[in-house]
Amino acid sequence: MTAEPVRDSGTQALDRALSILLAFHRDTPERKVSDVSRELGLHKSTASRLFRALTDAGFLRRNEETGGYRLGVTVFDLGARYLAGLDVHAMARPLLRELAERTGESVNLALREGMDAISIDVVPGTHTLQLVSRLGRRIPLWCSAAGKVLLTDLDDDAVRALLAPARWTRLTPSTAGDIEEFLGMLAEVRERGWALNDQESEEGLRVIAVPVRDRHGAVTASISVSGPIFRLTDDRVKELVSAATVTAGELSVQLGYGVGDIWGS
Repeated sequence: MTAEPVRDSGTQALDRALSILLAFHRDTPERKVSDVSRELGLHKSTASRLFRALTDAGFLRRNEETGGYRLGVTVFDLGARYLAGLDVHAMARPLLRELAERTGESVNLALREGMDAISIDVVPGTHTLQLVSRLGRRIPLWCSAAGKVLLTDLDDDAVRALLAPARWTRLTPSTAGDIEEFLGMLAEVRERGWALNDQESEEGLRVIAVPVRDRHGAVTASISVSGPIFRLTDDRVKELVSAATVTAGELSVQLGYGVGDIWGS
């Protein structure tokens, strides 16, 4: 049962408006006022007023045929501004494009957010068959090459603390089943300076990732190259690691890290 409508305070109205925006998901891109108001426990008149305000500001747009709402162009604009404000994203784009053209495989730039690696740029390769990550996709740190690389600066205790809430569900038979198994994988990554996702997130998929360091020497992002396992043989993996390492080194230098000291050695 929903509450009676009351005049929103500024903070309460903002909280409710943000909750409405967050109610739109990839699998539910169009929502009705009645559905969202019921889901959030808002009176329908309150929800209707907020939907109108968000639509007027461009955060939502109304489908006149169905009466439903979708996210508006202002949301996209804010996302674009966010990406444009990331120096690593702006600097990386031409380097990622060149790497994809040189290797023929899909290239991805990722950052760590919480317990996930999130793709902030994706450049498809040139092969007919491509396994391309989705822009904005989140994948658990423990079953991705990017995630392993992004954790290499942390010691084992810090990794345990970060991943303590994780549900260790195996996505494939190759996924780490618990923290200790994952820490063993991470030790290998620290030793060799790059990571391999060998069908750990998706069967038939292989991904290599290398670190990008900032001017302080910290791992700030990862560059990964992905493809089907039949194409990414062991010898091919070595070639891709070499190519990606050069690209990550160039980007690290642009971010202020010292030449010849890209890997912190």
